[in-house]
Amino acid sequence: MTEQQKPTDEHVLNEVDTYGPAYMRIAERLGGYDSTSEDAAAMVRLLGLRPGTTVVEAGCGFGRYCAALEEQGMAATGIDISPAAIAEAEKRSPGPRYLVADLTQPLPEGVGPFDVIVNLYSSFGYGATEAEDMEMLRAFRRLVKPGGTIVMQLSDLDRSRHRLRTDEGVVVRETNGVIETLDVDFTTGRLHVRYELDGDVVHSRIRMYEKEDLVAMLEQVGFADVKMYGDFDGAPKRPEDRLVLVGTATEG
Repeated sequence: MTEQQKPTDEHVLNEVDTYGPAYMRIAERLGGYDSTSEDAAAMVRLLGLRPGTTVVEAGCGFGRYCAALEEQGMAATGIDISPAAIAEAEKRSPGPRYLVADLTQPLPEGVGPFDVIVNLYSSFGYGATEAEDMEMLRAFRRLVKPGGTIVMQLSDLDRSRHRLRTDEGVVVRETNGVIETLDVDFTTGRLHVRYELDGDVVHSRIRMYEKEDLVAMLEQVGFADVKMYGDFDGAPKRPEDRLVLVGTATEG
C-alpha cells in the first residue's frame, strides 16, 4: 500500500504532487473525467468563443480540458504547480503549451495575458488560509486581458450540504472500487477526502465557500458581471450541482 502522508509543512493543505498519477487513476474510476469533451464544447458555446481564442487553464492537472479546448479550436495553455501533473499532461494530452509554475509568483516573459482563464474541477481552495485563496484569485486576474473572461467550476458549500446530508460531516462511501472518506467542517469550509483504490491512498484537502462569497471574492479582485450557473450549458444552479462562475475582467 502506498499512502500520502500529511504535508510536512503545516502551512500547506496538500503536497505539490497530491493530484498526480494515483489521484488521476482514482478520478477516472469515479467517472470524474467522462464528460470532458462535452464540457469543453458547452463552454465554447456558453462564452461564444471563436477559433484562436487564447485560453489558459489554471491548475490544469494532466491537461484533459486543455486538450479538449484545443480540439475546439482554442489556443490553449495549461499551468500547474505539480511537475508530475505536467509530465503526465505532456504525455497524455499533447497539443497545448504546458508550464510548471506557481501562479502567485511572476511567470516567464511572454506567458499571458490571455483572453480567457478557466479553473475547473474544483481546482481552487488550496491555500492554507483564505488570504492565500484571495491571492490566487488576484493571480487569475493578472493572467486575463481587460475585458477577458474567467470561468470557474467548483463545489460550493451548498452542494456539500446537499450531497453529504449528515450533521456529523463524515461520510464513507464506495464507488466502482474506490473507497472515499469525506470529512467536512461546515463552519470552516474545510473538506478532507481520503481516497483508497487497490492499495493506493490519496488525501485531498480543500476549502469550500458559499457561492455568494465566491462572487464577492471575484468582484474584489477585479471581475465584474459574475454569473452563476449549474453547468456549462448555462442552466440555473441547483443545490446538487457543481457551481459554474463566469465573470468579466475589468480595466486596470
